[in-house]
This record gives sequence, C-alpha cells and structure tokens, in this order.
Amino acid sequence: MRKWVAAMLLLFFTVTLGTSASAQELKIKLFKAGKADAFLFRMNGRAMLLDAGEADDAEDILAYARAKGVDALDMVIVSHYDKGHIGGLPDILAALPVARVLLPDAYKNNDASRALYKALMKAGIEPEYVRETMDISWQGIIMTIYPAPLDFIIADEGDHDDTSLVVSVVHDANKLLFTGDIATPRMEQLLSSGIDLAHAFLKVPAHGRNTDAMPRFLDAVQPKLAVITCSAKNLPSGAVMEALNTRGVQVWLTMDGDVALTSDGQNFRMKQ
Repeated sequence: MRKWVAAMLLLFFTVTLGTSASAQELKIKLFKAGKADAFLFRMNGRAMLLDAGEADDAEDILAYARAKGVDALDMVIVSHYDKGHIGGLPDILAALPVARVLLPDAYKNNDASRALYKALMKAGIEPEYVRETMDISWQGIIMTIYPAPLDFIIADEGDHDDTSLVVSVVHDANKLLFTGDIATPRMEQLLSSGIDLAHAFLKVPAHGRNTDAMPRFLDAVQPKLAVITCSAKNLPSGAVMEALNTRGVQVWLTMDGDVALTSDGQNFRMKQ
C-alpha cells in the first residue's frame, strides 16, 4: 500500500478548474487524528468546524485554531455520534464560544454522546437537528447538508454510520463533498436520489473502508482530489486505493500528517 501512497502523495499540489480566482480563499485543515474526522474551515477571519475527532484530538485542534487567531466558531457540524467524530467537542465547547451546533437526528447512546450533551448544556447551546436537506450560506459559501432518510435512522441501531450527515460545500466553481462514515446502503440512497454528486474534492467515506457501492459512488462523484482519514493501525482498503488510483484521483492520507486545503474558488492547493 505504501507504493500507492508514494505514487500519489504530493507535498504541494495545485488543481486548476477555472480561469482566474475571484472569491476569497477558503482554508480547511484536515487534522491527523487517526481513524477520526476533524476539519477546521477558515474564511474572512471567521471559522467553523466539521466533526471534532476523539477526545485527545481537542488539544491539537485548539492549539492550531489559536495559532491562526480563531477565538470563536460560527458553527459546528457533527456528521454522526461516533466517538471519532464528537469526542473532542466537549473540550472545544469549553474553550471557544460556538454560535451554532448542528446534529443529525439519530442519537447514539454512548459515553461520547453523553459527554457531548453535558457540554452543550454547560455552554448553554441548544443544538439544531438536521431532519431535512438544509442549505446554509457561510461567508459566501453554500453548504448543503443531506441527512439520512427516516428509515435509515429507525433501522440503523448498530454503528450509526449510515445516519451520517453528508455535506456539500460549494465555493464558487469548487465543490467539496464530506461524507462522514456512510456505507453501501446510504451510498445507494444518494445515488438514486437525483442529487448532483459530482464534486472535485471528496472526503472518502468511512476512513477508506471498502463497500460494494464504492466504485459506483466514485464514478458519480468524479473526484480529482481525495483525503482519507486513517492511521497505521486502520489503513484504507487496498480495493478503495486501487479504485481511486485507476480513476486518476490524487489521494492524501491523514496518517502521513495534517492536510491543508486551500480553495480560491477556481483552484485547489493541497499541502501536507
């Protein structure tokens, strides 16, 4: 697998999708957090967070945020209730003012969820539950949040991965798709939904876990760039790496370090 990584990993990489940049730069830090997701968005001096890693990732997220002058978050979006997506949020809520917290309406009864709700209460934050497709404008960016249909929420009493909020980010000509930990059933639902899934950047679902629908999902998304959140102990599937490789997708693995993504609305710059 390392030979694929060596072939695809570039320390600095630029993709041009348009002619010239007109939008303000969007900067996203995709943290090295093992088999966990944590993504800090910054634009026009404002910041928001998509997922928050595990509990021991909060210190690194906060240190980076403070180093970049972030003293508040406009919004936190939680894809789902696994500890690798919400574990760091209680410490972040205690350290930074947060204006909005958006959650899937698919509660998972675990220690991480209980800690999150305790932290929300302490911070005086009433979470918003995403039950229908939601469009949010943030600093000129359009974010569309796709919740799982109700039948997924009722049926998914196991790992809750398919209840993940899927987030599409449109920054002028650049489109980015963040998919939480979705697996084949949810991919099939998205593929049949009529949603335009084509996005130049993809956060590969479920840390690169192989699923039957992955090839068709990649064909629909048509990514040029992808990031997989993973660790040396939780490597992405060889089949997924091969599927990305054969489609000419440039791939970054967070096990090799934080990934810095910059979008100017026409071009992407990736640095690791």
